[in-house]
Amino acid sequence: MRWVLVFLAVLASCVYVLTNNQKRLIREGDLLFAMGKPLMAISMYERALLNYVPFSPYNEKAVEKIKKTCQALTEKEHKLFCQETLRSALYQLRGFYVPYWETITKTEKDMLITKLELYIQHNNPPPEEYQQIFKELKAMTDYDPYPSVFWSFLVVFSLAGWIGSAVFLTLKANKKAFLSFLVFLFLWLLGLYLA
Repeated sequence: MRWVLVFLAVLASCVYVLTNNQKRLIREGDLLFAMGKPLMAISMYERALLNYVPFSPYNEKAVEKIKKTCQALTEKEHKLFCQETLRSALYQLRGFYVPYWETITKTEKDMLITKLELYIQHNNPPPEEYQQIFKELKAMTDYDPYPSVFWSFLVVFSLAGWIGSAVFLTLKANKKAFLSFLVFLFLWLLGLYLA
């Protein structure tokens, strides 16, 4: 029972520290934005978002502040930086669940348009190539480099089973323990390869 209380106390203190960090970073970002330094403000809002605590009101504030800053920027390069920062920060929050999925999708669409505008501005391609350029940019944006959730879960599960069966094998060396050791080892390696 004592360990549960210690765990809850540590968890509560972590949530408190992260929430206070979010609050402080948003204040610093607001100050930088008011001083006319929007790119530095975006970095502060991103850091506030990366101190993610589920159900914290500061998560939504940080996302909204980044969106607002993106809309206020006039230079396309800065706007693209802002959009990519928002998208990157939201993807970094990804676990088995991806929060703010709607925001990611909208940001990706805005990024594609901004990238297309910048490409056209710098390279002057003929208008008939716009569709092809858009498709290529979309293919780069849609690429998902993240591992499969199923195989990632299997890696964690089989690693725990492999360690448990190794301990069981050292305590009780029999055919069943050795077989479970090999099965979990194989599942772990397969999961690592396919994740």
